[in-house]
Amino acid sequence: MNRTILIKIPADLPTHAAYRARHGVGAMAMLRPAVPAANLISRAGGIRAVARLARLSKDTVLALSKGKGSLRSYTTMAAALGFSVQVEDGKSRRWRALHSSAFQCWETPPELWQSILARLNISHFDLDPCSPRGDGPVRALRHFTERDNGLLHPWQGHVWVNPPYGRALSQWIDKAIQEHQHGRATIAALVPSRTGTRWWHRAIASGARPEFLAGRIRFWRDGQPGDTAPFDSAILWWLRQDDAQVIQC
Repeated sequence: MNRTILIKIPADLPTHAAYRARHGVGAMAMLRPAVPAANLISRAGGIRAVARLARLSKDTVLALSKGKGSLRSYTTMAAALGFSVQVEDGKSRRWRALHSSAFQCWETPPELWQSILARLNISHFDLDPCSPRGDGPVRALRHFTERDNGLLHPWQGHVWVNPPYGRALSQWIDKAIQEHQHGRATIAALVPSRTGTRWWHRAIASGARPEFLAGRIRFWRDGQPGDTAPFDSAILWWLRQDDAQVIQC
């Protein structure tokens, strides 16, 4: 058995609880140890033996064996048994799915893209280059799917972009910058609010206006509401001159 035990902090753990866990404080019930306390206790000879070795009360060791107790007690017990503990951020399945460049079918909530149309005073977008389907769901004259690869085609008119949130996101930002520089499009891109990333800084330097959205978005999948995103979102606006007076960010 590896002598270092990893404990994962779930991606959806509240911020203050995650902060405490990184500093060795918190409840084990909220964390994900690679080696459950019950396994350590069983291998070391049981609750009485572990309590004696770690100088913990039997009640404390019993609580740990049930997946409860504190991180500090778990760390103390592990050290007494010859293990070190490393706490690190983990990624939930929901987080991995929402950030995956392989899965591009997270749909924009209808109320969001409908509100953008209303603000632009138009009935439909001219293009959705990141559409999960050829027929929508965002109301647009043209839809490019993953097979079409919207990165390879020119964008014109009013463009709604809900790009994949994996590694390819940076490429979509660069494409938006390129199309804006050509003056062909007004672009509204729904992106994670990650103001420290390089792609964010490139977008702002290119003239994009950020609009930070209140609350977290509940993306849709297959026409039905799905999970709430585990991150804040923003719209990056690249505006043609005729739209600049309409949109206030």
